[in-house]
Amino acid sequence: MRIAFALCLAGALLAPIMSNGADRKESGGPWIATAAIIRNGEQTGSGVYLNSGLIITAAHLTAVDAKMGVRIAGMVLPVLPAKVLKQGSSEDVDLSLLLVDEEKLLTSIRLPRMQLCEAPPWPGDPVIVVDVRHATESQIVSPRVLPYTWRTKFSTLIRDVATTGNSGSGVFDPNHKCLLGIMSGKFTFHTTEGDKEIAKYFVPAAAIRDFLSPEFKP
Repeated sequence: MRIAFALCLAGALLAPIMSNGADRKESGGPWIATAAIIRNGEQTGSGVYLNSGLIITAAHLTAVDAKMGVRIAGMVLPVLPAKVLKQGSSEDVDLSLLLVDEEKLLTSIRLPRMQLCEAPPWPGDPVIVVDVRHATESQIVSPRVLPYTWRTKFSTLIRDVATTGNSGSGVFDPNHKCLLGIMSGKFTFHTTEGDKEIAKYFVPAAAIRDFLSPEFKP
């Protein structure tokens, strides 16, 4: 039996959404804004709007030498040009920080300011996974489902591999209304009886906080 880690590459999806799955009780409005990530004219996956024109996504969806763009929160607008402010890598920290010109966003729509979660998730905790089309409920699973040597590096996992969002999707804590992490890849067991998907890995909020330089921290 072999285990493999694969990046979660998304196929073509419909318009991005602003999730109403868990409205802020204090405001009654949506608290998650998603972004479709466009690289050289093709949609590669999803991202999460942080604030002030900043979008966080997976590094393997972007490239510093590519023509990058985003479409945010279902706005009826052309794809907005995006600048790669910081680029990680799929082998290290699978994160990329993009910037769009806020003045090109519709002034009639106030995008929510996303907060990073402070507390790490625990096995069994409920989560919401949001991509550019769907908001899906899932659950944190223990890294014990992985081989021992992988458990430290890939300690933040969710179940429901087949039904949750792919690369760049946001993983959110529905109780504290914060971002737990960004979806990166999935783990599959290769057996003589066929492949079995066991979990999806997301880059945790602590790694996102370290990745963002001080002036960009949400």
